[in-house]
Amino acid sequence: MTPTDSGTPPPDTVRPRRDWRDNVKFAASVVNSLAVPLLTVAATAVGIYATNTLKEREIAIATDNNAQALRNQREESETNLRSAMFRELVGPLLQSETEAAARGGDADLPRAQRLALLAELLALNFHEHFELGPLLRYVDTLPGQTDEARQRLRGTSRRVISRQLAPLLSSAVGDSQQHPAFLELSLNADASEPADRPISCALPDGTPSNQAVGGSLSLQCSGTAVGTPLRIVSPDGKDALQVNVRAVSWAAQTVGIYSVLLGPNGESQAHTPPIEFTLSPYSFPFSDNTLLPSGNRFGLYLTRIDEIPGVARVMRLSFVWFPKDFVPPRERPFDLDVNNPPAGTAPDTAATAGDVPR
Repeated sequence: MTPTDSGTPPPDTVRPRRDWRDNVKFAASVVNSLAVPLLTVAATAVGIYATNTLKEREIAIATDNNAQALRNQREESETNLRSAMFRELVGPLLQSETEAAARGGDADLPRAQRLALLAELLALNFHEHFELGPLLRYVDTLPGQTDEARQRLRGTSRRVISRQLAPLLSSAVGDSQQHPAFLELSLNADASEPADRPISCALPDGTPSNQAVGGSLSLQCSGTAVGTPLRIVSPDGKDALQVNVRAVSWAAQTVGIYSVLLGPNGESQAHTPPIEFTLSPYSFPFSDNTLLPSGNRFGLYLTRIDEIPGVARVMRLSFVWFPKDFVPPRERPFDLDVNNPPAGTAPDTAATAGDVPR
């Protein structure tokens, strides 16, 4: 029997087995042939990514620079406009009647009413930057001032008070001591009392003298007010004030305030002088407030006048404990305005500031 007949292939037709070294050499040759194309593709991808990232960064920087340039141009334009407006408003207020007459021209309003209108515009546009109370009181009491102009000027001041108290509410976050605290006071008087006669106000008998913030309270006013003075405790409990309301004038819409800082046992503190001031329609939160030694700050503001002819008169006041971190805009350093834009907030360095003149 031949090898072919037995089913065994001839020796020359059997494939020799490939050694593992041959496999390694083959894989190495494949990798070597593909290395350059793969590295080229990878380098191209990395280059494209780096280029796009750099372009996006440049675009972002250019966008920020353009936005900052636009903001600077806008602020500069607004500053120039407000500066020109301020000069136009203040100039006539500082002129005497002789100087105004020397300029010639027929005025559409008498001088007192024209100055009242200019004072209104000044208060509405620049109340954050200046203490305007003395100027507004001067215009209010000018000879020849009409009741209509005077009431309009006082109404404008109440708008300014609302505007200045609004940021205090929006800036309050988190801890309750960061919130402003309000106590609404109503001074009630009989309409039979002469409007130009100063009267005093006190709590009715039986009303608790210690009052917490966040509520409302009514005081009875008369020429011989009988009752107890008002005691108000700060939200953190560090300060207690005894507040006497006296010399209330309905005609001038003014209130005399005499406050004494009390000790832990309710006694007057000999080392702390009394806090005395006259509240008027032109007392504003940003300028007319008092900083206590503990760092607490408070203020009183006239918010509303109601009168029922022949029946009653009601004057509504807001007693405000300011937030612990409040610093008036006129006292804030420039870097605080840049780093902390919201109005009415500031670090606890407020405790080192002096009392604001009232």
